[in-house]
Amino acid sequence: MWLGVWTLFTLFFAAISITMILVQLGGTGLFAFAMIFALSLAIFLFLSVFFDLAVVYYSWQVWRKEHHTLPNLLLPLLFLGLMIFNMIDAMMQHAPAWLAALFIFARVMELYFMLIFVIFLVSAIVYAAVTRKRESDYYVVLGAGLVNGETVGKLLGNRIKAATDAAQRRFDATDVYPTIVFSGGKGGDEKVSEAQAMRDYAVATLNYPADKTLLEDQSRTTRENMRFSRDIISKATGTVEPEFVYFTSEYHVFRAGLQARRFGVMAQGRGGNTPFYYRIPAFIREYIAVLNMHRRLHMAVTGLAFGVALLLMIATFFAK
Repeated sequence: MWLGVWTLFTLFFAAISITMILVQLGGTGLFAFAMIFALSLAIFLFLSVFFDLAVVYYSWQVWRKEHHTLPNLLLPLLFLGLMIFNMIDAMMQHAPAWLAALFIFARVMELYFMLIFVIFLVSAIVYAAVTRKRESDYYVVLGAGLVNGETVGKLLGNRIKAATDAAQRRFDATDVYPTIVFSGGKGGDEKVSEAQAMRDYAVATLNYPADKTLLEDQSRTTRENMRFSRDIISKATGTVEPEFVYFTSEYHVFRAGLQARRFGVMAQGRGGNTPFYYRIPAFIREYIAVLNMHRRLHMAVTGLAFGVALLLMIATFFAK
């Protein structure tokens, strides 16, 4: 996440520097600064509204095209709730003091989580740009649920294709195929392991050499994908802490990288193509999952902000 923090800090420092230059220029510079600031604010407000509507729309598309489940409806309902809250907040001109304090708390928390999201988004973009050219003799494809318990679906197929395409480019450059480790155990509703289904797909459909594949068929989480795959590569190479490149869906690359770093696995990731309608809501779910990784910190911040709001509410009653 420091990628996003330092990138935003650099952009902020650049903006301050430009502002100081414009101020030094006098009237014309101040007018230009005012115009840039107004335009930036308008763009930010437009993008905020556009993003909220996009999340609602594309979450509905995921529910309609993928799975008719309650979790796929929670996200659009959450963002609709935020939009309604902001509209009510804008109309609260003469609210009681205690209610105004409560709305201040809600606005502070909305801004806080928006800032964390911006950091998360920028970090993911920078991370993807930095790791796009990373290479290794070992690739790991992270598993996902199988269709009807035995068939590779479109999203998982795109992960596999991204890995085999990269492997083919490496072969064209070096005359050596990297070894691909297919990582994923067998779920309770699956007939074969995800690893087996992925390798079968890579060999039969994408014509990848079977002798350049390995199976890791015990993992059930991303953490286990990383650790168990590392152990297999370590055994094959004799290296205690081997480095490798993992492949997953685009929206999942950054969080998988966070988990790899958290558990001491030397891995960098790339993403397989993801349908646009699926990408935005999936990325929001990734953000929520990252929040959960640091839930104690966010609960502490929320508790502190609520405590201050509660003191303000109490103060309003004694001020009467």
